[in-house]
Amino acid sequence: MYYGTGFTSEETDSDEFLFDDEPKKRKNYFTFQENAVKKTENKLQAAIINGDLKEVEKIIDLELNNVNFKLDSGWTALMHACFHAQKKIVDYLLEKGADPNLHSDSVTPVMVACSNTNASEDIFYDIVNNLIAHNCLLNIGDKYGQTPLMRAVGSGLVTVVQLLLSKDINIEMRDRQGWTALFWASHHNQAKILEILIEKGARVKEVDMNGRTVMDIAQSHGYPEIIEMLNKYFVMEDEDIYEQDINELTTWQDYYPGMNSDERPKYTNEISHLLYGMNCERLSGVIIKNNVDLRSFLLLEDDGMRELGIDMPFERQRLKYGLRAFHTKSWKLNTVAGLHVNKGDNYNVVDCLSILGSHLQQIYILEATLQYVLRDYCRIQNQIKFEPPDSPITRQMQVGVKKILGNINSIRREIKAMKGIHTKISKNNPKPADLIKEKSTKDIAFGYLTEILAVCSLGVLTYTAKNYVTSFIKK
Repeated sequence: MYYGTGFTSEETDSDEFLFDDEPKKRKNYFTFQENAVKKTENKLQAAIINGDLKEVEKIIDLELNNVNFKLDSGWTALMHACFHAQKKIVDYLLEKGADPNLHSDSVTPVMVACSNTNASEDIFYDIVNNLIAHNCLLNIGDKYGQTPLMRAVGSGLVTVVQLLLSKDINIEMRDRQGWTALFWASHHNQAKILEILIEKGARVKEVDMNGRTVMDIAQSHGYPEIIEMLNKYFVMEDEDIYEQDINELTTWQDYYPGMNSDERPKYTNEISHLLYGMNCERLSGVIIKNNVDLRSFLLLEDDGMRELGIDMPFERQRLKYGLRAFHTKSWKLNTVAGLHVNKGDNYNVVDCLSILGSHLQQIYILEATLQYVLRDYCRIQNQIKFEPPDSPITRQMQVGVKKILGNINSIRREIKAMKGIHTKISKNNPKPADLIKEKSTKDIAFGYLTEILAVCSLGVLTYTAKNYVTSFIKK
C-alpha cells in the first residue's frame, strides 16, 4: 500500500490519504500522433489501391507536406505506388520530387516494382523505366543481397530483365547465399530469362556458398528444360576451354609480343590474370573493349576508370587497392635473376629466349611501377619536404628505392650475361630457322632483278672475252 507524504501505517487508519495500490501509468503523448500517422497511411494506401490520384495529391499536400515522408510502416508513398502498380501515381510522385533511392529496411522502390506480378508486365516496365530515368540505383542489394535484377528474374518479368540488362548493371552480383541472377532464373524455372542472361555473358559454372552450380539447382528441382539448356552451354564452354588450352601452346616468339609488327609490347593478355587476382574479373570486357595495354592499366586512376566506364565506386576502389598491392609487392630473387644465379646449368636457345622475354616483360612492369611511385611522390612531396631524416616515411622510401635499384641491377646483370651467350651462339651456329622470315614482294622482285643483272653481266663478259680471243688469234 502507498501512503501520503508524512504518513505511515501506524499514524492513520483512514484510506482518505492513501494512494492507489498501483501507481498510475504515465500517459503516452505519442500514441495519438502514431495513430494519426497510421490512419494517414491507411487512407493513402486506399487511395493508391483505387488509383485515386486526386486523393493522393490531397494527402501529400495537406496532411504529409512531404512527398518523401516515411509512414508508420517505414514505406514512402512512392513505394506503395510501385507495389500496387499505379503508374500515374508513380509518375506524379517522381515529378513531385520523390526520392527513388529512399529505402525501407534496405528495400528500394525499384526492388518493390521488380518483385510484383499483380499487374501486367508492361506497367511494371514503364514504372521501372521511369525510376531509372530518375537515377535509381540498380547495382544495389537489400539486406539479403538481392538486387532489382534478381527480383525481376524471380518474378519472371522478361521485358524488365531486358531493360535492366541494357543499363550498366553488374550481372554477376551475388546475394548472401552466393547466388547470381542466373541462379535465381534456374531456381524459378525461368528458361527464357536464363538464356537471355547467358547470352549477356553470365557465367554458367559459378558456385554458391554451398558449392552448388546453376545445374545443381535445376537438377534439385527437376526442371528438364533448364537442364537441357544448361547441358548445351556446359558442352560449349568445355569446347572453348579445350581450344584455349591448345592455343596456349605457344612458340618462343610469343614472349616478344609486337616483334613481328615492330611495335612496342602491350602485354594485354596479362591484364585478365591480374583482374582475376584482384577479384575484378567482371571488368575484363571493359578493358578489352577500350584496348587498354598493360602499362596504362597499371597506371589507372579514378578519372581514367570513369572514362573506361567503371562507374561503380566500390569497383574502382577494389581495382585501385589491387593495383597498389601489385606495385608494392616484393619480388623474389629468382624471378629477376635467371641465368645469373644458375650459371652451371645448360640452356638451349629457346630457354635463353624465354628467360630474356620474361625479363623484357619485367622491365616493362618496372617502368610502370616507377611511374606509379613518382606520381605518388609528387603528390606527397610537400608533405615529406619537412620530414626529418630519421622519420618512418623517409626510411620506408629509402628501403623501397633500394629494392627497386636491386631489381634493376639484377636485370642489368642478366642482360649482360644474355648478351655474352647470344654472341657465342651467333658465332658458332647458323641463324635459327625460326628467325628466317618469308620474303616480301619487294625482296623477291629485288632478287629477280639481281639475277637478271648478274646474267646480263655474265653475258657481256662472255661476249667481250670471245671478241678478245678472236682478235688475238687473228693477229
